[in-house]
Amino acid sequence: MDQLLLRTLAANSLDLVYAKDLDSRFLFVNVALANLYGLASTDEMLGKSDFDLYPEELAKAYYQDDQSVIQSGEAIVDREEKMLDIKTGQYRWYSTTKVPLRDSEGTIIGLMGITRDITTNRASTTRTQELNRELEKRVTKRTAELEQLAATLGKERQLMRTLIDALPDNIYAKDLSSRFLLANRAVAESMGTTPVDIVGHTDFDYFPAPLAQQYLEDEKKVLFSGDSLREREEPALDKSSGRTRWLLTTKIPIYNDSEEIIGLVGIGRDISRRRVAELALRDSEARFRSLTELSSDWYWEQNNNGEFTGLTDPNNKSGFTEAEILGHTIATLPNCAPLSASWTEVEAAQQRHEPFRNFELRCNTSGDAPRFVSLNGLPVFDDRGKFTGYRGIGQDITARRQSEEKVHFLATHDSLTELPNRLMFHEILEVAIKSAERHNRIFAVMFIDLDRFKNINDTLGHDAGDQLLQTIGQRFTKTLRASDVVARLGGDEFVVLLQEIHSEQDARKIAEKLIATAVDPITILGQDCRITASVGVCMYPGEALDAQSLMKNADIAMYRAKEEGKNTYQFYSPDLQARSLERLDLENHLRLAVDRDQLFLNYQAKRDLKTGRVAGVEALVRWQHPILGVVSPADFIPLAEETGLIVMIGRWVLRTACQQSAYWQQQGLLPVCIAVNLSPRQFYDEYLISDIESALKDSGLPPEKLELEITESMVMQNTERAIDILKKIKALGVRLAIDDFGVGYSSLAQIKKFPIDTLKVDSSFIRDIPSNYEDKAITQAIIAMGKTLSLTVIAEGVETVEQESFLRDNNCDQSQGFYFSRPVTADDFESLLRGDEPDSD
Repeated sequence: MDQLLLRTLAANSLDLVYAKDLDSRFLFVNVALANLYGLASTDEMLGKSDFDLYPEELAKAYYQDDQSVIQSGEAIVDREEKMLDIKTGQYRWYSTTKVPLRDSEGTIIGLMGITRDITTNRASTTRTQELNRELEKRVTKRTAELEQLAATLGKERQLMRTLIDALPDNIYAKDLSSRFLLANRAVAESMGTTPVDIVGHTDFDYFPAPLAQQYLEDEKKVLFSGDSLREREEPALDKSSGRTRWLLTTKIPIYNDSEEIIGLVGIGRDISRRRVAELALRDSEARFRSLTELSSDWYWEQNNNGEFTGLTDPNNKSGFTEAEILGHTIATLPNCAPLSASWTEVEAAQQRHEPFRNFELRCNTSGDAPRFVSLNGLPVFDDRGKFTGYRGIGQDITARRQSEEKVHFLATHDSLTELPNRLMFHEILEVAIKSAERHNRIFAVMFIDLDRFKNINDTLGHDAGDQLLQTIGQRFTKTLRASDVVARLGGDEFVVLLQEIHSEQDARKIAEKLIATAVDPITILGQDCRITASVGVCMYPGEALDAQSLMKNADIAMYRAKEEGKNTYQFYSPDLQARSLERLDLENHLRLAVDRDQLFLNYQAKRDLKTGRVAGVEALVRWQHPILGVVSPADFIPLAEETGLIVMIGRWVLRTACQQSAYWQQQGLLPVCIAVNLSPRQFYDEYLISDIESALKDSGLPPEKLELEITESMVMQNTERAIDILKKIKALGVRLAIDDFGVGYSSLAQIKKFPIDTLKVDSSFIRDIPSNYEDKAITQAIIAMGKTLSLTVIAEGVETVEQESFLRDNNCDQSQGFYFSRPVTADDFESLLRGDEPDSD
């Protein structure tokens, strides 16, 4: 089958292909060469030499060329020569390549030649040069391939395979199902495969379906009719380059010995270059039409008086009709006005007959949104240099202007609430100051900070915090008047400008309204959240004359409102600034307190109400200020919470408490559980678990001897997140306690969800026992609930024997308070432990 396919390919080759032995006698010739000599069959040439076919002198020259190749082993490449066409008796020009033919051992056993008719190509010198360059490349490549393959060829099939692979044309054979039986390298490379891998595949495996279907239909006609398809121009996708080539294709049926069609042979010659000029011309015409029809610009003309004389706008992108603008100048275009004072520059340029660019107009059409257009013009002069008018283009820049306005809005407004931002508020405030100064008016600046926002943001997440800020911003806007301005400075800080007021009382009323609107519950993620607002007010011109002072003083007043318990307002006064400076100084010193070893711990014992012995201890942080002395926790803990320093301080307390408790145990003292309070910020801090692990590891304290206390309110804001954190703490082996229990809103059903070990009854319920019946009932209920959940119950704030007796009678486990022990130093608590040892009784 392979030999049959190869012979069919050789028979239909357009070139003269032959092989000779060492005596220059023909071993193989194709049909084209036999036809040249006027022979009916290729067999008639086998065994003959050129002396049998040509005049002696010509044959002798051919013989010398053959022997030169055979003896030297060097090929003759692309030599042009005349050959006699026996049929016509005319000489024609041919390009001949001869290469030595070697056996499997590399011995030269003859030569192989390929000759191509180039008579027509020599008609044009320029065309000949181009073809010669192209032919040189092809022949060089083909020669190298032939030299390499000829070394291993010993049989006719190998010779034919080498031959078709060396040809630059696409040569292939297919069966009756249009599956490839054979393909030369040119075909395989263009399809992105190899001659071996292509066998058995169809065009559908390599080409888009429509193109492959076209090939299939053409081949069906050849296979079923027996008629050859000759010189059909058709496209082909070259996968090696990704480009489409054009081929001049011939497809011829293959017959077996029984004259039955068993497949077809295809030969395709690349004619892409010939089509380049045609395609380039078509593409140029298409681009020109596209530019004309699809351009976003339109074209206009004016006469020497600046009046429009023409408009080219096929898609009506200008928004004008030609009739609407004819006779008008730019200045008199209907419903249009310049965006700036640049009209005088354009008018001056036109008077000087100079170009103008980017002249922008705003055009308003009744019922439509405004449009923005930009005009560019060039002066036109005739052959004598006389000015005849202008030609130019116009462009719709509405989208660009809208983008610019959006960018400006984003630069001057808060992206979350869409309220004015700090930059814009300062600009508005500066204008308000100048206006108030000119008209002798007063106004107020309010600085607003949302109380407990940080807690909600940390517990419910940032999305919930963003929703809350948006809602508060909308509420403030609705509460204020049209003349007022509310802006968001960042975080949970808002600022308000009250312009049309007549007294401080007007500002007071508006502050009360803002506080009232903030306190209304907000439903976020299915939970009702309540926040409050602290407001600071500064009056112009009474308390400040410039924008910076107004903002600073309002901020100082706001912090004073927070110190007064939050959810209130304060007006600025000079004494507040002094307090603010004191607060700032306290904050600065607090930042250094840990590094300078100014913090220390006191320890308050817990008493086992059954045995009377020490049952545990709570670590309480204190601050030894170098100037102020011991600062009360009530003064610096809220400040630490507000500034975020509480996380650093809490980390120090945890580490120090674990080290001290481990030291006591190393001294052989009674091992008691030490309790450490966690602040809301510390509880939700991302490094809490690693901080606990480090404190336990560094100190060597057993995890079960550490108890962390949290408040009800901390875990009720976002129960799912709180439970997740509590479970991670419990996984470390650490105990958990709910501190100040009873003052929150948790129920038995909620408490049992938390993996806690201890309930601490808030001191507010213990203070009036046994005289207050309600406090007694509540305390009894809490103790009973704790017992039901198998929790340890501790009562805080126990200061009398009657209180302790009541708790003991109601099965409370432990008590903590001044009655048993005040907070004491580490040494004093160590003495307490030593005196409480069993052998000391």
